[in-house]
Amino acid sequence: MGRRSTKLKIAFFSVLLTGFVVIQYSYVISLRKDKLERFKSRVISCMARTGEKIASNNSKDVLTNSELAFLLQQSFSAKGLGDLQFEYSFGSGNKQLASRDFNEKLKANPANLVLCYELPPFGRQEIAAPPLTLVVPYWKKIALKELGWVIAAAVFFTLMLAAIFWVAIILGDRRQQLFYDNREKIIQYLMQQLETPLSTMSVAAEALRNKTVMHDPGQTSYYQQVINEENKRMREQVEKLLRELM
Repeated sequence: MGRRSTKLKIAFFSVLLTGFVVIQYSYVISLRKDKLERFKSRVISCMARTGEKIASNNSKDVLTNSELAFLLQQSFSAKGLGDLQFEYSFGSGNKQLASRDFNEKLKANPANLVLCYELPPFGRQEIAAPPLTLVVPYWKKIALKELGWVIAAAVFFTLMLAAIFWVAIILGDRRQQLFYDNREKIIQYLMQQLETPLSTMSVAAEALRNKTVMHDPGQTSYYQQVINEENKRMREQVEKLLRELM
C-alpha cells in the first residue's frame, strides 16, 4: 500500500511539474515573440521619425552622410536605443548615402535585421523620396537582452518546485514508513503489556466457575478483586500508551 501510494504521488507531481514547465515554456516563447515585434516597431518608429525630419528639410539633395547619421542617432536616442549599432543607406546611384559597412552587413548574415522605409514625397512637386534602408546586426540578441532574467527566474522556480515536490514525496514516504514501523511496535508492546493481566483475569474467571469457590464467599470476593485490579491495570496501560502517542 505504501509503495503504491508513493508511486501515485510521484506520477501526480510529475504531471503537475510537466504542466508547469509547458506553461512556462509557452509564456517565454510568447514573450520572446512580443519582444522581437516590439523591438522592430521601435526601430521602424525611429526610421519614420528620421524620414519626417528628412521630408521637412528642403535641402535633401545636399544632405550629407554625417547629417543622416546624426538624424538617425537622434531618433534612436529618443526611443531609448542610443547604443544601438546600425548601418544605413539612403538613395541610390551617385546620390546614395550609406554607412561604411552597409554593404558588408547587408550580405554578411541573413539573421541581421533589414528594414526598408518608404519616405513620404517631398517638395512642392511631391517628388518621390528614395527609401531609407537600415541594417541592425545581432538584433535578436539586443532585443532579447532583457529576457535573460525571465528565463533564469523560470528555471529557478522550476527547480525549486521540483525540489519541493521531491522533498514532500520523500518526507511523506518516510512518515508513512515510520507510522507502519511504530504500529508494529505498538502492537507488540500492547501484547506484552496486556498478556499478563489477561492471563490473570482468565485464571480468575476460570476459578470463579469452580463449584467450591462459588460456595465460598471469601474466595469469590478474592477472585473478583483480582479481576478488578487486573482490569484497572490493563486500562492504565492503554491510557498510558495513548498519552505517549498523543
